[in-house]
Amino acid sequence: MARLFVTGGVRIEGPTGVLVDGDFPGNQGRVALVAMAVERRALSRDELADIIWNEHPPAQWPGALNALISKLRGLLTSIGLDGKASIVADGGAHRLVLQDVWIDLEEGYRMLDRAEGALRHDDLIGTVGPATAASGILRRPILPGQDSAWIDEANRRRSDASYRAFVTLARAWLGRGDAQLAATIAASAIVVDPYREVAHRLLVEAELMRGDNAAAQRHLDRCGQLLQDELGVELSAETVALRRRVATSDGDG
Repeated sequence: MARLFVTGGVRIEGPTGVLVDGDFPGNQGRVALVAMAVERRALSRDELADIIWNEHPPAQWPGALNALISKLRGLLTSIGLDGKASIVADGGAHRLVLQDVWIDLEEGYRMLDRAEGALRHDDLIGTVGPATAASGILRRPILPGQDSAWIDEANRRRSDASYRAFVTLARAWLGRGDAQLAATIAASAIVVDPYREVAHRLLVEAELMRGDNAAAQRHLDRCGQLLQDELGVELSAETVALRRRVATSDGDG
């Protein structure tokens, strides 16, 4: 099966070859291909031009876009993807049509859905594998080092999914009694988004499971200070309830 990676760098593995970042026609070529792969729908020429040139296309952008699409089609053909990956014109729009092509970002979202479903059914063993796979994929940025409104929004969606994957995995390991691993993964979720309290609470729960009441209290204090300093908000009722629990705990786990 052909494979397309859009996180952590662009890579396409075809039957007769491989394309990596440097093989594409500049940043615009990578952005165009990734945008069509991520959106998986027909993008109007105006919309695609705005994505490629960050809402400031050059004066002669129609010709530049035609040349870019032609080069991308040639690259896909060069690694034997005829019939598996093609860029088709669709009523004044362009669409990337894929058949039997695995995409890492889509796999990450699929694994996250599977993990969250397993956790809802208290299937902790069935949660760990897909949540681990999802967190491994979704932690990698889309088009790292490049900046545009579309890239920022795509990474916002990916980052949100990454947070959910780490939280799901931390909950599974906490449920299985591995406090150390749960704490490590919860800390990874906090790095992704330090302003959401769920991962902070999971880290505190893990510290309590380990019997380290002092560490749990210190982390709650840091969390409360962070939210007050950066957002001007107080801890949620759920986190306050956890803080009361920590305050009355004897630290025996």
